[in-house]
Amino acid sequence: MNRLSRALVAALLLSAPTPPVALATEATVAELVFAPGFMAAVSEPTIFRYRFRLAGRGMEVPYVSEARMELREIGDDGGKLVWFDMFEGANRRAFGPMRILDQNPMLFVFLQRDVTSMANLTGGAAGYFQQRIRASFTRPAEVETLEVAWRGRELAAERIVLYPFRDDPRIDRFPQFRDKSYEIVVASGLPGGIYRIATRVPDPSGGPPLLEESLTLEAVE
Repeated sequence: MNRLSRALVAALLLSAPTPPVALATEATVAELVFAPGFMAAVSEPTIFRYRFRLAGRGMEVPYVSEARMELREIGDDGGKLVWFDMFEGANRRAFGPMRILDQNPMLFVFLQRDVTSMANLTGGAAGYFQQRIRASFTRPAEVETLEVAWRGRELAAERIVLYPFRDDPRIDRFPQFRDKSYEIVVASGLPGGIYRIATRVPDPSGGPPLLEESLTLEAVE
């Protein structure tokens, strides 16, 4: 390779987007997602707007809607009161307040909805699904670094992936969820810290996913 070729290759490498990089870590999911206390830095009333997307087998088009989290009150002790306005039309669910300190409660709302959906699909077993998800947060995390676009900048982020049911023999009762994955993308430079939460139920035969759900942060006001 001549000098000009080497220079061109170097320029292309320097200008290319930073690819995700897998990290070897002994940190647990909880330590990466909860320990930073992403909401602690939010010190004034704030609205977080997430985009919810649901796609799966049998759906001609994905269902897309807004999920809004509104921090309205902050106490002298740092406690915060948060309200939620999820989805639109017949699917709308509005509730609150929820009192928090330094954790982003949208993660809990998403996971609780996920547990309820699985229980409805299987005729029960909400406690089992909840217990497995909770246990997966205490294990070492599968992590990769990446960058997320936010307000014209690229922020350093971590993508955390977990498989709560894969190694549990009791999942034989619900084989469709054996390889279900959960993805959480966090960025310390982002208001509220959580950029994306997603689940994916793969097709065992290798086809398109049976079900995909995600919440992605779009705006903070």
